[in-house]
Amino acid sequence: MTGIRDLARHLDISIGTVSRALNDKGDVNPLTRVRVREAAAKLGYSPNQSGRSLRRGRTDLVGVIIPTGSDSVVINAVFLSVLDGLRRKLSERRLDLAIFLHGPDEELFGSLRRLTERGLVDGVIIANTQHIDPRIDYLIEEQKPFVAFGRSLSGGAHPWVDPDFEAAVEGAVEHLVELGHRRIGLMLPLGETHFYHLILESWRNALGRRGIEADSSWVQRRPAGEFGGYDAGEALMALSPRPTAILVAEALQTIGLYRKLGEGGRLPGRDVSIIGVFPEARVRSLSPGLTSFVTDWTATGARLGEALIGALASGASAPQKVGPMQVIVPATFQAGESVHRIESPDFRPS
Repeated sequence: MTGIRDLARHLDISIGTVSRALNDKGDVNPLTRVRVREAAAKLGYSPNQSGRSLRRGRTDLVGVIIPTGSDSVVINAVFLSVLDGLRRKLSERRLDLAIFLHGPDEELFGSLRRLTERGLVDGVIIANTQHIDPRIDYLIEEQKPFVAFGRSLSGGAHPWVDPDFEAAVEGAVEHLVELGHRRIGLMLPLGETHFYHLILESWRNALGRRGIEADSSWVQRRPAGEFGGYDAGEALMALSPRPTAILVAEALQTIGLYRKLGEGGRLPGRDVSIIGVFPEARVRSLSPGLTSFVTDWTATGARLGEALIGALASGASAPQKVGPMQVIVPATFQAGESVHRIESPDFRPS
């Protein structure tokens, strides 16, 4: 690669003149500026990014920290779509996206501290947001621009983007009640990811608004993944009386539930109604087709990019004329074949 010294030597002018020409400084002769730019293009000039970053005090790089454990809820097709939308939005401001992996064996702040203390990125996006997430408090204390992919009880006023889990659960319960269901179960992965808490609370509230007392046995929490869905389905089907409908919050658990029902000779949409909350592409091949609530994950990524660009522009410690960008992305009902109408003579409002 040709550096600035090589370019100056080739043109027989000073390094300072080449630098000012490349950065459009007003004290450079227009003909010299054109000559420098043409030579840079011809010789394949590549600026020293480390030096430029040091001089300008920024890297034009945004970091995303992704957990890599087997129970991670973001390493899937959904998050790939989010990253695509995020990348496109950042590229509009000539910002690049870098992915940093955080392993299950690492200390909670390991990756985050390395990014902030070394100044590797201008801003950070954290994912898999926890119910109580000390990473948020740490970033606020360090005055590092960031956006959280998901809400949390931590941090107070900070930028975040999150799907509308409450509306999805409310819509799912309303749809099932209209079809005659009164015993509506819920399957959730284990863990402290905040949207699990949102879904559980929304489920209880949605049932309560319709005069249905939520039975704790209707909630089955198992490890994320197909085997967890299989075990949760087995537990729900063993209840007496068993739920006539089930909400599922994780795609692979839905696949496990379908497998368990099939082994017992039960068919979704005929014997049990199932609605997925924010499923991903891996459930599209299920038969009968899954009734679900979906969101535009690419658009979600773009909103993350907008929020981070806003945080970078204002500065983490600068006075805010308006509050930080906090966005709830809409959920859309997608009809399938996995629900059915029933009669429920045993229902008595609480």
